[in-house]
Amino acid sequence: MIDNFLVEFKPWSCEFDVVHKDWLFSLMHFKGEAKYKIPVLISYAYINRPFIMDLYEEVSVVRKLINAGLDVWMIDWGYPKRSDKFFKIKDYIDYIDFCVDFIRNKKGVPYITLHGYCLGATLAIIYSSFNSGKIKNLVLQAVPVNFHTENTISLWAMHIDPVKISRALGNMSGELLNISFLLVEPVKLGLKYLNVIDNVENKKLIKDFFYMDHWIFDSPAVPGYVYEEQISKWYHRNELIRGEYELDGKRVDLNNITMPVLTIIAEKDNLTPPETTLPFFEKIPSKDKKLLVSDKGHVGLTVSRSSHKKIWPQAVDWIVKRS
Repeated sequence: MIDNFLVEFKPWSCEFDVVHKDWLFSLMHFKGEAKYKIPVLISYAYINRPFIMDLYEEVSVVRKLINAGLDVWMIDWGYPKRSDKFFKIKDYIDYIDFCVDFIRNKKGVPYITLHGYCLGATLAIIYSSFNSGKIKNLVLQAVPVNFHTENTISLWAMHIDPVKISRALGNMSGELLNISFLLVEPVKLGLKYLNVIDNVENKKLIKDFFYMDHWIFDSPAVPGYVYEEQISKWYHRNELIRGEYELDGKRVDLNNITMPVLTIIAEKDNLTPPETTLPFFEKIPSKDKKLLVSDKGHVGLTVSRSSHKKIWPQAVDWIVKRS
């Protein structure tokens, strides 16, 4: 019975077409009957794979959006190789802009809803600050903006020399990043595997375990220059929340975030705790902003069944009413 779970494992529960590919990056369009005018573009973090948003049917955020009648698109940041070490954050922002314009032209609409998750949401904020006229709604999920906090990841990052790492490795290894995330709570990690052994006949638990572990260990590298910029300018100098971060000489101004904003945070998030997000939420001048709080962690916010009962119906309803 357990072997069946291994054989039948397949991330992505919703069908999609890859409608554009540009070297590393690609744009996906999910199949479904759209009832609302404004499309939704999802920008996930470049340090993990985006299928966490559509892990399997029961816990698929993408499916919830599609079932609500929304037209759903997603960016896949790909798997950087050593030859891609010279990519910069600006390249990611430029591709978001390409995708936004592609969708606007394809659907004949002036703007879209941009939905970012984790560092993908940080990119969404940067993009929206420069292109507010193209963004109808901004949805931000577990977004880090204030990088000076007391959580373990922030404290570790403050003592990292990203230049030495990128010079030695080319890119920041996905495996190394993944180990650091897992070691944030090593006791909890050990207990998770013991729990699996103790409940090996529990179908639901085994299914959740295999799907989640496959996602956790599918870890792309981060291009060397992107890693240098992320650590030095975001973590070391906290430029984004201070209003000092620039791309191509243009300052990212959070005062430009005037569109409707839905911010979703998780109380037990050990990677981007609420204090990484709340100063941003309080600072932006949007007159239509809403905060949803889950009692789960960074990933549980997306894949836990309780979040799908309590949080996502509210989030989807918010998006639908503004679409």
